[in-house]
Amino acid sequence: MKIAGFKKQSLIDYSGNISSVIFTQGCNFRCGYCHNPDLVLPERFGDTYDENIIFDYLSKYNKLLDAVCITGGEPTIHKDLPNFIIKIKELGLKIKLDSNGTNPEMLKYLFENNLVDFVAMDIKHLLEFDIYNQTVGNWINKGEFSKILNSINIIKNSRIDYEFRTTIAKNLHSKEQIRTLRKKFGTHYQIQNFNPEIVLNTNLNLEPFSESEYKELFYF
Repeated sequence: MKIAGFKKQSLIDYSGNISSVIFTQGCNFRCGYCHNPDLVLPERFGDTYDENIIFDYLSKYNKLLDAVCITGGEPTIHKDLPNFIIKIKELGLKIKLDSNGTNPEMLKYLFENNLVDFVAMDIKHLLEFDIYNQTVGNWINKGEFSKILNSINIIKNSRIDYEFRTTIAKNLHSKEQIRTLRKKFGTHYQIQNFNPEIVLNTNLNLEPFSESEYKELFYF
């Protein structure tokens, strides 16, 4: 696994659990508002972690942890992800996986082999190809978009705990579009406000919703 970041303990990344967080390197999207460009752009990649260091920590403190969150970047582009998760599971820890849904085959394999306890899939925009493709930096074709739709169905029909979530920004998402997504995904849907401090594309004319506007979006 190409691991570019490691947070030893978190109380917020997997609700109700004390977790370590692993950030994988590399992504097959180029979302302009991405707040982890160092994990996405090859020209900005830094050194990666030795897996042994991470497993030494997890082995030492697994009694004080509940879970490991694997995020990115996009974890499912790494073929060795299942074997990596198996090693974590052997320590008695749960797994939360963050994904953009572009690898339904990987998700299906992980679910069928009981390797994931919770999955959070990013829904970038309305499920219409042109809008979605533009949001992810024009990095997908219609075949890849169909995989994203397939991943949604696989997740919804699995026995895994899950959520769908959207990072929302003014001039990218309208309130009506957010309302449409909330209606589609119901109680399994979450939103998070755009953070302008670190972005992949600084030329985008985006801004977060105000605090009052953001609160209103939870009561559609």
